[in-house]
Amino acid sequence: MRFLSTFLIIAGSLFLFSCDKESTEKVAWEKPVTQTISCDDYYSETTPNGTLYNNVWNKHAAQKFSWSQCLEKNPSNGLYGWSWVWPTNKNNTIYAYPQIKLGTSPWAPTPNLYPDFPLEHSLINSLVIEHELDIQSNGEHNVATSLWLTNTKEIGNTPNPSAILAELMIWSYATPNHMNPAGTHTESFEIGSQTWEVWVDKNWSDASGVNNNKWVYITFRAKNPSLKAKFDLIDFIDYVVEHQILPNNFYIADIELGTEIMSGSGLLWVKQFNVTIK
Repeated sequence: MRFLSTFLIIAGSLFLFSCDKESTEKVAWEKPVTQTISCDDYYSETTPNGTLYNNVWNKHAAQKFSWSQCLEKNPSNGLYGWSWVWPTNKNNTIYAYPQIKLGTSPWAPTPNLYPDFPLEHSLINSLVIEHELDIQSNGEHNVATSLWLTNTKEIGNTPNPSAILAELMIWSYATPNHMNPAGTHTESFEIGSQTWEVWVDKNWSDASGVNNNKWVYITFRAKNPSLKAKFDLIDFIDYVVEHQILPNNFYIADIELGTEIMSGSGLLWVKQFNVTIK
């Protein structure tokens, strides 16, 4: 009996080891060959479609984890994008928001390569975003088009968070276990064939704790997520003005397309990012 018990313990241990190994292999992700541009924090790179920006705004939340995030170029087809390695634990923490953007963010106003920004929203009839992304990942993330809305056109050449009136985000895609947007789900509305959830927090702040200013946070989350999307931002802006979430007088400081990363590793290529303003 003692021999049988010992055998069962050993066999059980081997089974657990096998399961652990199989589980590890399932979540393991190996980065393909790329041409790394830079892994420096907040590094920017100008591309034909916009400025790549290595935004690691909440990196300290990873604590002692050996993370990395880099801007990349595909050596085979010339596409630009980014890669990342963040903790795999899912604790509803956003670590970073690597992105491609147009305009001048109040958090990082230089270099300003797009002098038409900030845009006075009342003078814009149409602001169409069309994008397509290719993502390989073993973790949780979304795809968000983000606009910083300001109360002034003159942001200046140094970070000016006091100019921020609101943050407006369009979540066109999210992995199944990604966290909900911040704030309260108020209602849903339709544009064409797509239904969008509306999430609002009128007293939002920097989740990293570094800054203490407040602003209005608004997210529209697609009910039918896709890595390929086309929409007119004016439809969403008209909604928040008509529902008195925002006043009718503000500026669009920039337009950012990126991934809010909650866990895991991955690689993204920007296949398309077009902005048409009328």
